[in-house]
Amino acid sequence: MKVQNMSIIDKYFRRINRLRISVTDLCNLRCIYCRPESGLDLAKHKDILTYEEIVAVVQHAVKLGIKSFRLTGGEPLFRKNIENLLWMLGNVHGIEDLAMTTNGIYLKNYTKVLKAIGLFRLNISLDSLDKSKFEVITRGGKLKDVLDGIDEVLHLGFKNTKINVVAMKGVNDNEFEEFAKLTLDRNLEVRFIEYMAMNKKSLDSEDKYIPMANIIDILGKRNELKALAPPMLGSGAAKLYKINGARGTLGFVSAVSQPFCNSCNRLRLTAEGKLRSCLLSGGEVDLKTILRNNPTEAQLTDAFLRAASLKPSVHAGKGHVMMHEVGG
Repeated sequence: MKVQNMSIIDKYFRRINRLRISVTDLCNLRCIYCRPESGLDLAKHKDILTYEEIVAVVQHAVKLGIKSFRLTGGEPLFRKNIENLLWMLGNVHGIEDLAMTTNGIYLKNYTKVLKAIGLFRLNISLDSLDKSKFEVITRGGKLKDVLDGIDEVLHLGFKNTKINVVAMKGVNDNEFEEFAKLTLDRNLEVRFIEYMAMNKKSLDSEDKYIPMANIIDILGKRNELKALAPPMLGSGAAKLYKINGARGTLGFVSAVSQPFCNSCNRLRLTAEGKLRSCLLSGGEVDLKTILRNNPTEAQLTDAFLRAASLKPSVHAGKGHVMMHEVGG
């Protein structure tokens, strides 16, 4: 493992240039594929990274060639005074790409500050366009709150806006066409994501799983789909398509049926300060303890290098963690 020309190169020659940051493990929803109805044992406030510590991590990551950052949770907009962190990150020099994944419930309250700090990309989780079904999936969420937030985002001219749809057999598989139609007159990407059976022996071990190829076939029967080359920024692991004549695009993420580990270029920072090498396997480095003991730059660099060295060539394919633990 080494830093080469201000970049981290792992042992499989993947250049690490992205960091996902979970700013909290709290969430205002309890989506059926993410959290048990009874709730979770959550970290105490003193055990999660402060905003100053998060910024310190980002500042050092930039020095190591990591220029793309995504804020996740839990629900990032649910953390108290999150606007303080947003402004702090907006002033960090060297960030080329700042993104956020949100469930959209509080989005309308923060669109102006997100626009002001120069947020590059915004992913909004939305698994149903049916009011009653949405409440069931989220265990109490209000669909109108999310739709109002999306409307405000589009009104303010945000670019690179994505709607994340977790595809679930028997839950929302009758809505794929309706989701795709959102792209006809809106400048956004509707991104279908394969359901991952967390805490199961295999990621596809539950009957809700639908292979992404099936979804592409379903939509292709009623629409003329054109495959697109991925853009330079923000495409990640998605295969992109466009309905003929549509303003927006469709994205398909096949994390289960077609793992993209060979091109994985990210690390993950949990709310409790663990620097994780992989969503589903590998190990982690306790960065919080290092941060709270007056570290040298060399010690911080070593923590990133150790985390990168733990990245596997291919993930284990077993859902032995919960989504909230690693920020989605």
